Amino acid sequence: MKRMPREINSDELLKKYDKQSMEKVLPLVKPYRGLLLSSIFTLVLFNSIGITMPWMLKIAIDRVIPNADYMLFWVLCGSMLIIYTARSLLRYVASYMVDYMGIRIMVDLRQKVFRHLQSLSLRFYEEYRTGKLISNVISDVALLQMLVRTMTQLGEQIFQLLLIAFLLLIINWKMGLLVFLTLPIHYFNFYYFRKIMRRDSLILQEKMSEISANLSETLTGVKVVKSFSKERSECLSFFQNLRPVVDMQMRLTVGGVGLWTVFDMVTLATYLATIGMGIMYVQTHAISIGEFVAFYSYVGMMLQPVNVLSGLSMTFAQGMVGATRIVNLLNTIPEIKEAPNPIRPEKLNGNISFDHVTFGYGKDKGPVIDNFNLTIRPGQKVALVGPSGSGKSTISNLLLRFYDIDTGSIKVDGMDIRKLGLDAYRNNIGVVLQEPFLFSGSIRENIAYAKRDATNAEIEHAAELANVTEFVEKLPDGFDTLIGENGASMSGGQKQRLAIARAVLKNPSILILDEATSALDTVSEYLVQDALDKLMEGKTTIIIAHRLSTIKNADMIVVLDAGRIVQKGTHIELMEQPGVYRELYQTQKQMAVQG
Repeated sequence: MKRMPREINSDELLKKYDKQSMEKVLPLVKPYRGLLLSSIFTLVLFNSIGITMPWMLKIAIDRVIPNADYMLFWVLCGSMLIIYTARSLLRYVASYMVDYMGIRIMVDLRQKVFRHLQSLSLRFYEEYRTGKLISNVISDVALLQMLVRTMTQLGEQIFQLLLIAFLLLIINWKMGLLVFLTLPIHYFNFYYFRKIMRRDSLILQEKMSEISANLSETLTGVKVVKSFSKERSECLSFFQNLRPVVDMQMRLTVGGVGLWTVFDMVTLATYLATIGMGIMYVQTHAISIGEFVAFYSYVGMMLQPVNVLSGLSMTFAQGMVGATRIVNLLNTIPEIKEAPNPIRPEKLNGNISFDHVTFGYGKDKGPVIDNFNLTIRPGQKVALVGPSGSGKSTISNLLLRFYDIDTGSIKVDGMDIRKLGLDAYRNNIGVVLQEPFLFSGSIRENIAYAKRDATNAEIEHAAELANVTEFVEKLPDGFDTLIGENGASMSGGQKQRLAIARAVLKNPSILILDEATSALDTVSEYLVQDALDKLMEGKTTIIIAHRLSTIKNADMIVVLDAGRIVQKGTHIELMEQPGVYRELYQTQKQMAVQG
């Protein structure tokens, strides 16, 4: 299977990003306006001092050389020494401020984007590819940093351009006006190529984002790739995906060459016109030789900002692309929001009530949970069973408030969960999944993830209750053993027990077990089930299970079908009546005998 990046419609993309104009990007930079203005001011001072050199040269040619005025010569030498010493200091200050501002913006913005990503619901992550999010946090923020640096250079170069233009008019306003006639040509050259480069930069960034997403998927699913011997196929697909990127980058390069070619031709014409008029005015004594030399030097200095501004076209276009992509991401409204002045319970009793709850994953889709009513008393063990797609896991997602219900209410201890503070509420809930996620770190760090201030004694006690100590003692580094990304070096049973130890350390009031033993062998299942029995003591527990043999001792079994409760009772009660539960149980028992 070839996962080619989707075709990108440049017109639609430009229309989308045109809505995110500079006025919407500026709020990202606004908190740093003090640093930005200070950096521009320092750079302006640095460049302004450098502008004095042609004027000094004019004085030397017109007054020092004809009159052999050595006193004035030494005054000029002393002045230049002082000026350029100050300029060196300003260069250091300006460079420090610009770099500090760029790094500060990059770090702060990455924190802001990451914090915003943490606030978004699961629905967002189901629709947005992980690789694209990584591209947003890393590449796009770097592009925004580049944009801010470009803004400081724009301010610096524009001021320098205006100052030099003023000096040219002072020396000879007619020659000055002739030089100014070339500026509109530079502007239209800059505008034309900037528009092309902005479009190509935008498409290139989107393509790279798609490639990043595909790369993330391939690396995450490396076991599947290897098991199907698809290494060569994936390499070929990756190279094919990169081919359009090469073409796009070459188009940007060609565009840059075109911009510089036009710039060089106009610059040459400006120099020739300046020399031609200078010869005429020197012959008629309208200006002195010193003034002509100063004027010619200032023309070169004026073309330098024009040169820089032209070169910033591509940088500015790329920076705007990154900035607008970040704006789009930050404008994504979190689906799950805390109520104003939320209730923040320290410890819940675990009395859960679902009252006429209806929920669907989309407006165009039917309800997954339909008019669901259920009350769970504190300390009660309730199992949710039913065929695949009946809504079992959705119930746990709604209880955790990963999604908000469409109608009805979910209450814990008589309080609507939408009125509770998310952190305080979820701190009272522990979850053990069928495929627990572990972080690349040590066993100790993974258990302590549930409680960052946990002592070593608390961690080891939780490990003992979860039967983790049984295999940790055999490891050379014990609890400090590194387990690799998502516990790559551990078995399924070991990973599951680590997840249980994490839940034990958290010590929640409400416990959700989502298929916690369904994928384990007999020995691992025994150890994990023993750990779960210890974990469930005194806690309100919701057990989601396909294997009905694991829930015989539940206080209540709720049978779901198409999001509705069709049966409810203990294992013995449900086996005595015809229905979905007895059919499922007998089918599984028969399959176990045949197996």
